[in-house]
Amino acid sequence: MVRLWRIIEREKIKVRYFDLLKENSTLYGLYLFDYLGGPMIFLDKSLPKYPRLHKCVLAEELGHYYTAPRTSIIQVHTSAYINIIMDQDERKALKWATNFLISDKSLFQAYKMGLHTCYDLAEYFDVTEWFLFRKLSFIRARYGNVLRVPEKIF
Repeated sequence: MVRLWRIIEREKIKVRYFDLLKENSTLYGLYLFDYLGGPMIFLDKSLPKYPRLHKCVLAEELGHYYTAPRTSIIQVHTSAYINIIMDQDERKALKWATNFLISDKSLFQAYKMGLHTCYDLAEYFDVTEWFLFRKLSFIRARYGNVLRVPEKIF
């Protein structure tokens, strides 16, 4: 979390906590860029009670800052094309977040140390299992079978 907060401070990103889950039962975080106020991250107020989830959501929202979303969630989108772009933006932000919190090299090293389950790896990296599973899906897309990792990673 310290690395995330340092970036937020350095980039002058405002972070605010609200009851987001009251409005949408699956909305833990939201990134917006306000042309007057600059970049802002809104997080659900319950997140500090769940440190791993808090860390993962904050990293993903910070990922939006670095991957520059091409659409706005404030506007109503009825086009399938716009929905595809939004999904791509979410994927890019999540990929940034998983790479930031878990480098490919550190994941493969943990695997070599004997950590082979999502639960063990999530514990080791102090992230949620869902987040770790997404990291593994990005690894699989890049390298194929995780058991046959190119040696150049090490």
